[in-house]
Amino acid sequence: MAQVRKRSRSAGETKALIIQEAAKLFASRGYERTSLGAIASAIGISAPALYYHFDSKDEILYATLENTLVQLNLMSAEGVTAAGPSPVAQLRSFVRAHVQHDVGNVDIMPMLNAGLYNVDQLIGGLPATRRRKLIQMQRSFLDRLREILNTGKKDGVFAFENTTTTAFAIIGIVDFAVYWFRTEGALTVEDLADQYGDLAVRMAGAARVS
Repeated sequence: MAQVRKRSRSAGETKALIIQEAAKLFASRGYERTSLGAIASAIGISAPALYYHFDSKDEILYATLENTLVQLNLMSAEGVTAAGPSPVAQLRSFVRAHVQHDVGNVDIMPMLNAGLYNVDQLIGGLPATRRRKLIQMQRSFLDRLREILNTGKKDGVFAFENTTTTAFAIIGIVDFAVYWFRTEGALTVEDLADQYGDLAVRMAGAARVS
C-alpha cells in the first residue's frame, strides 16, 4: 500500500500556529519564562526556523495580542450586525460575542488581558506605534459598545447616567469572568453568554428584559 504523504503546512498556517501555541505557553509559563525554543518545539520546528516568521519574542507577543483584538472586534461586529436595529438585541449580542471570545479561550485570556490592560508590565517594551495600534483596537471595541448604549438612551430604551462608566462596567464583568470560570463546571460558555447578555441589558437600565 502506498504511503499517504502528510501535507506540509503553508507559511501562513505555520505563523498562525506559532501565535496560537505561543499564547498558550505565555499563559502557562509566563512571558519571561517562555523561550523561543519552547515555542518552536510546541509546533515541531527548529528555533532558527521561527525567525522566518518572526524577528523576536516581542514580535510574537505583539502578534498574539493583535490577533486577540482582531478576533474580538470581528466577533462583536458580526454579532451586532446580525442582531438588527434593536439596541437591546445589539447589546445582548455584543456581550454574548465578548463572552464567547474571552471565556471560550479561558486558558489564555487572563494573560492576554493582563498584557492589554497593564501596559507597562508586559507590552511596555513594544515600539510605540504597536502600543498605539493595540490601544486603538481596544478603543474600537469600546466605541462600538458606547454607540449601542447612546442609541438606546436616545431612543428611550436605556436609562443610565454615564455612557463610559456603564460601558466599562459591562466590559469588566466579562473580563473578570475568565478568572473564575471553569470549563469543567456546570455552567457552560453559552449559559454564561445568555446570563451576562441579560445582565448587561439590566445594567443599561432597560425597563424590561425580553
